[in-house]
Amino acid sequence: MLFGCSTPFGDVSDLASFVPEFARAVEEREFDSLWLGEHTHLPVDSHHAYLEDGHVPDRYKSFPDPWAVLATAAAVTDRLRLGTAICLVAEHQPLALAKQVATVDQLSGGRVEFGVGYGWNPLEMINNGIDPKRKRAVFREKILAIKALWTTEHTAFQGEFVSFTDSWSLPQPVQRPHPPILIGAAPTSGTFTDVVELADGYLPVRMAVADRLAEHVTELRRRAVEAGRDPDALQLTLSYPETSFGRITLDKFAERLPTKDRIAAYADLGIRRITCSIPNRDRELMYRTLDHFSALRSSVS
Repeated sequence: MLFGCSTPFGDVSDLASFVPEFARAVEEREFDSLWLGEHTHLPVDSHHAYLEDGHVPDRYKSFPDPWAVLATAAAVTDRLRLGTAICLVAEHQPLALAKQVATVDQLSGGRVEFGVGYGWNPLEMINNGIDPKRKRAVFREKILAIKALWTTEHTAFQGEFVSFTDSWSLPQPVQRPHPPILIGAAPTSGTFTDVVELADGYLPVRMAVADRLAEHVTELRRRAVEAGRDPDALQLTLSYPETSFGRITLDKFAERLPTKDRIAAYADLGIRRITCSIPNRDRELMYRTLDHFSALRSSVS
């Protein structure tokens, strides 16, 4: 079992010092990966099922660009995998996004994990020129365009949402045929279709799958077999995202981590990696929670 970390970078006022500090701390504790979320902006009228004190958490106002942060992390680490959880592909121009991801894969020596999803904020999509009702269709087409740019010497694309003439887009990623593509979305039939048709794996959120993870994994594996894919080749990463960090303590952090028995059950299901969000507002607590999570990792290795 692999273990990765994320942290709410929107809580950070000094990214220039914090990003290298956190990336080094994660790698020094022998975690395998560092993960970042993405939002281009937070519309004032946003609403979400996950609220803190009745409003969307303030950190959503100030998400840094994930590819700039991951490039910075790449420069101060040697083996840490660098992932997005998740990149909102539909809201990007695919020529530009393909170049960004490929460049970070080059700078890191092939360490990018391309976690992608559909998005939850309709106003954010609208402001980025996307009809929320068509977000999955836009996502699918842009993923196909990006994969074509990464896997062919030069390519043209003509679709409903994406169109460009025959073009070179270099550099391509170090990883061939491309960085692992993991879809992070609710466990629906449409999501599973996209995983088996477009991606290398699935990146569910623990809260979204609740106690039905085994059922969902079984269904995903069945769908993979139907599509002619090896279900054992699917890369499964389970995310334990942040809870309310305003009142977090080490004991509360420890309570939300999986037990060793549950981790063993995850492994039996084929889960390859578990990621957990680390609080950062109190540096002493940040390092204590990192050390606690590292001790759990060591106990099951």
